[in-house]
Parts: sequence; C-alpha cells; structure tokens
Amino acid sequence: MAPKGPRPLLFLTLVLLAACLAQLSEGASYRQFLNQHVDFPMIVGFDNHAYCNYIMERRGLTRPVCKPTNTFIHAPTSQVQAICRGAGRCHGRNFCDSNSSFFLTICRVAPGSRPGRCVYRGRVQTRKIRVACKQRLPVRFVRIL
Repeated sequence: MAPKGPRPLLFLTLVLLAACLAQLSEGASYRQFLNQHVDFPMIVGFDNHAYCNYIMERRGLTRPVCKPTNTFIHAPTSQVQAICRGAGRCHGRNFCDSNSSFFLTICRVAPGSRPGRCVYRGRVQTRKIRVACKQRLPVRFVRIL
C-alpha cells in the first residue's frame, strides 16, 4: 500500500533541499578560501605592513577579532586549484602539498591591536604550501612548507 497524503512529496523536497545546501556549502568553503587567502593580481602601491592592514580590513578578517595570522597567495586561482588536481602531492585526509613555490604575503597582528584598530606586520616569501582539498578545490590553507 502506497503512503497517502503529502508525506512522500515533503520527504522528497527535504532530500532535494539538503542536497542543494550541501552543494552550496562546498562552494562557500572554496569562496571563503579565495576571500581569505588569494590576492591576484596583488594589490600594489603599499609597503608590506600597509598592504596587510588594508587587505585584512578589506577582506573582513579584522572583526569580530583581529585574526592573528593570515597568508595571502599571489597566484591565479587556476594555479592554486591545480594543487588539488594533480599538480600537488596529496596525502592523509585530503591534504595536498604544492609541487611549486608561490609568492606569499604573511600578515601577523601586532601587539596591542584590537578589533576596529587591528595593526599588522607583513612579510613576503616564496614557498611551497599545503592546502586541504574537497572535491578537487582548496578549502583551507594549512601551512607554509
């Protein structure tokens, strides 16, 4: 005997909604990664400290607290994605190490900073990186290698 009433339709709707939300959250994680860690082409016209103060504020990384440390990758998104798509050595639980080095800016909060008045010190490096990948996209910056 088939179920009566709107329950099968409601169940199907909830399943489809859950699938859509899961897919959207995957995209949101990648978009969040891009917002927090990719700046290409790099904004020019600043020294390292002024760059960090500007970009951390602009990307929303100074509220509700001053983010202690953040690394920006200055490379096209295609090169960063490639780490998760065969141009990196993957191991463990979806962690992938880049095979090539990236131009980076590391921003560290200065002592005495507070929300609304975050002050950062910046330094540049060219190094390999490790990212966490999900569905062949980077979703978290893990560390500099």
